[in-house]
Amino acid sequence: MILDVSVTEYRHSITTQDVGLARDRQTISILRQTHVPAWFTNPVRSQLIADFTAPPGFQWYVDKYSEVTTQEPWNDIQLYFQRASRLQSPQPQQRMLYFPLRSQPLLNLAAMASAAEAVAGWYCETYYNWGLVARPLRVTPDLMFYDNASSRLALVEVKSTSNMGNSTSKLTTEMINLLKVLAPTKLLHSGQFIVALMMIQVASATEVHLTSLILEES
Repeated sequence: MILDVSVTEYRHSITTQDVGLARDRQTISILRQTHVPAWFTNPVRSQLIADFTAPPGFQWYVDKYSEVTTQEPWNDIQLYFQRASRLQSPQPQQRMLYFPLRSQPLLNLAAMASAAEAVAGWYCETYYNWGLVARPLRVTPDLMFYDNASSRLALVEVKSTSNMGNSTSKLTTEMINLLKVLAPTKLLHSGQFIVALMMIQVASATEVHLTSLILEES
């Protein structure tokens, strides 16, 4: 399995005071107006190839980074696009009925979520050289890494989608939700930190769009 990974990265500084603005509705409004626009300046774009045919293979990343136990989730994604493609092909004329004979299949959301977390983990490990510290279950953030280069903890939330739409709007909402969870914790007041949100869009059976918003303590 080989994937084309289109990466768009936004990176900006943040302070513990900025994080504190995510505590309530009134201060969130201030955060959106005075800080958020700067988050999305100077995006960096790159095109990567993820070759999961080589060891350790895609399932290894699924087992390491996914919250849900799944076996080869990309098989479900491939099956979805195969069926969707067949439905788009011209079909012989059929007698009209009161209901459609064939309808668009639904993408297995559990498979997509597991695959997205595996891709995000692969990216953090391979390109940021972050080492996994913990994979918390049923809490935010999804992944906790340690950045050896800067001796900082990296807190990563992963979201999957089949349609990016207005990506900066989605990233803003999800990042504020993440900061809202982190604001009351003492963890962010004990030293430098990195907060990361990764949005993974499964665009096709061989293509993924990875959009990341990285906020680093200044």
